[in-house]
Amino acid sequence: MRFSFMSIAGLAVLTLAAPVFTLAAEQSLGQREYQSRCAMCHGVAGKGDGWLSGYLTYRTPSLTQLRKNNGGVFPFASLTLVIDGRAFVKLHGPREMPVWGTIYSMELESAYESQFGLRYADEGIIRARILALVEYISQLQE
Repeated sequence: MRFSFMSIAGLAVLTLAAPVFTLAAEQSLGQREYQSRCAMCHGVAGKGDGWLSGYLTYRTPSLTQLRKNNGGVFPFASLTLVIDGRAFVKLHGPREMPVWGTIYSMELESAYESQFGLRYADEGIIRARILALVEYISQLQE
């Protein structure tokens, strides 16, 4: 009797939780990166209206006009460099926008060090996260 009650309870929980698992599976890596790293300033839709934007010194730019402002071509390479931190953006001044390439590297090193006692940063993993983020931003274009 107890086993069948636990089985029914387990199935009920899985049935109720299924939409949450489906929603999480539908998000791309780029979308998750954007929501956790960019949306607070640039806004959920990329229009520069994130909850933190009102506290910044400079107006947060819309990311939805990048293609339009670049002659109809999405600036994939230059945006990748900006996010990675290798391109200086005058509007950002002395790097108010975090350099995500460096942060991703530190996070990766920290994860490897805590789990394996190793200091390691794989450029491929860092590059994949940045490219996924840029690809997601390309989908926000109007």
